[in-house]
Amino acid sequence: MSATGNYTGKMYIPYHQGYDDNTEALHRSNAFFDAGLKFYYDMKLCAGVNMQWFAGMKNLFNSFQDDFDKGIGRDPAYVYGPTMPRTFYVGFKIGSL
Repeated sequence: MSATGNYTGKMYIPYHQGYDDNTEALHRSNAFFDAGLKFYYDMKLCAGVNMQWFAGMKNLFNSFQDDFDKGIGRDPAYVYGPTMPRTFYVGFKIGSL
């Protein structure tokens, strides 16, 4: 098993309102904690060859930006925080020792 964590504290984000680039404000973001878990199992297939089965979850607490800018005059650069929603994954890999 492996666990990951990334804490991002509150930060000030530049925000350009509307069409005019001269109307800039600083918005204060929330703090984010992005955690992940991965479970894996190693199997020996034959001499020198392993197979690893794994399953996990990224962004365990589903932390994300909740105040996206919308509309025709939106600020496309106003994006912050974790980039992926809560995500489950499974897989395997085969390799040599």
